[in-house]
Amino acid sequence: MDLHSFSDWLSATPFSQRIQITPWAIPGIQTVHIISLAILFAAALVFALRIAGRGLATEPLPQLAARFTRAIWILLVLLLISGALLITAEPGRTITNPVFYAKMIMLAFAIGITLWLAAVAKRQSRAPSGLHVFMAAASMVLWVGIMFAGRFIAYFESN
Repeated sequence: MDLHSFSDWLSATPFSQRIQITPWAIPGIQTVHIISLAILFAAALVFALRIAGRGLATEPLPQLAARFTRAIWILLVLLLISGALLITAEPGRTITNPVFYAKMIMLAFAIGITLWLAAVAKRQSRAPSGLHVFMAAASMVLWVGIMFAGRFIAYFESN
């Protein structure tokens, strides 16, 4: 089964059909997805700035990292659920769209960097290294790319 066949099958399932015909479902799911992403971006930004030695210096890094990475993981679960519902509702818009896969690749890298930075934060007691600052900046570039790609999916024609 290729992606187009899978997309057609998924779109025809009763669950997908129910989401498609419920007037508030897609806008409601999109709202949860966008708000979750905005909050996650804010948490990731605060965490990245602190890793880079900029901001919230009054709180020890390990405690700040624990608090913000916990929030990031919770928000990622919300994004996974809302994203899966959006894919189920409109599979032809996402499953066959290369921009969607670019977004997922960036997401995998952003999660990987966040995991690494969280581990670094648990044991960091000195000034951040150049690598830590670079990776914190790279994570923010990835999150911005994820947001742009998510928005661009709607405007890129799938093949």
